[in-house]
Amino acid sequence: MGAYTKRQWTEELKFSFIKTFNPIWFATVLGFGGIALASELVRTLFNIQWLNFISFFLVYSNLILFIFLFLVWTLKVVFHLNSFIAELKHPVIAGFHSLMPAAIIMVSINFSKLGPILSLWNYQGTSILLWMLGAVIEFMLLTLTIYYLIVNEEMHINFVNGGWLVPPVAALLTTIAGLNLVKYFSTNLLGECILWINSFFFGVGFFIFVIMATALFDKIFFLEKLDPKVFPSLWIILVPFSLTALSLSLFADQISAYLPNLKNALMGIASLINPMLIGVSIWLLITLIVLTYHYLRNIKLPYGVGWWAFIFPTASVAIASLNQAVLFEQRFFAYCGIVIYIFLITIFIIVLLRTIRHFLPFKQTKKINDENG
Repeated sequence: MGAYTKRQWTEELKFSFIKTFNPIWFATVLGFGGIALASELVRTLFNIQWLNFISFFLVYSNLILFIFLFLVWTLKVVFHLNSFIAELKHPVIAGFHSLMPAAIIMVSINFSKLGPILSLWNYQGTSILLWMLGAVIEFMLLTLTIYYLIVNEEMHINFVNGGWLVPPVAALLTTIAGLNLVKYFSTNLLGECILWINSFFFGVGFFIFVIMATALFDKIFFLEKLDPKVFPSLWIILVPFSLTALSLSLFADQISAYLPNLKNALMGIASLINPMLIGVSIWLLITLIVLTYHYLRNIKLPYGVGWWAFIFPTASVAIASLNQAVLFEQRFFAYCGIVIYIFLITIFIIVLLRTIRHFLPFKQTKKINDENG
């Protein structure tokens, strides 16, 4: 059989991409969004004004990227529903589908946090709408994922991987997005409802994270090491500590509007616990860098879309450190944050270039022609 025509190649690639679409692609949205937030904090602390343009570009690029990926994900659900349900029931990859609502939430955070600074279009309405959509979908996927893991009679601890941490991370991210929106609601009752809904997401996310992290380290310590293909997902362990540090400060700020007597106490707790949580996340980041070097040098670490798991977790540590410096005027965390930010930009460029190189059109054409010719 001869080589495919350009039209045949385009059609096959399009339908194949929809059917086999990997939800891990939504990690790109989290990565771009995290860099935008970290860039704005660096600009605030170090007065680097040109970072405003970078943040502006990243926010709108991220919105376009998310819309494209969301459409592909929706087409897969509509036209390949059985395949989608099978993935939700699969103990290895089920958790990764929560990256989709997490991506929605990240775009919401971009607009709510950066909207006033960058004069983003209709940032209040956009952030509220996206948070509501992401929160509903996250609740559904989180519940279904845990349900299918419990009822799966073939469950084994060997199935555990870093992807199991995605649903609780998405719940914690939903909390941060929602807490940023409380100030947009004009009525005290509605704002208070939003506040307590986010308390629910925080509690559920933290509870499930403890369970999943325990299972993950049980596997790593006592059974077998993570397969190189899923090793990057271990980096997700960084995120809950960073997001918890960010959440505590936001809770202290927002709850004080309804329970003003608690403001000083809550901010005092945050000022004490946040450095501990950020310290854990920084130590874990250093440990994971060493582990990644071990995999690269002594085992193998083939490129895959899972490499995007390196980006947002690193960004979350940078954001938590820089945010601590802004809130409490602690320069030590500003310097920690800028070092992590530079590292973040470095690995982002590496992963982005590897992604572009891996998915160049001529490589896909050659692959299909080789298979059919």
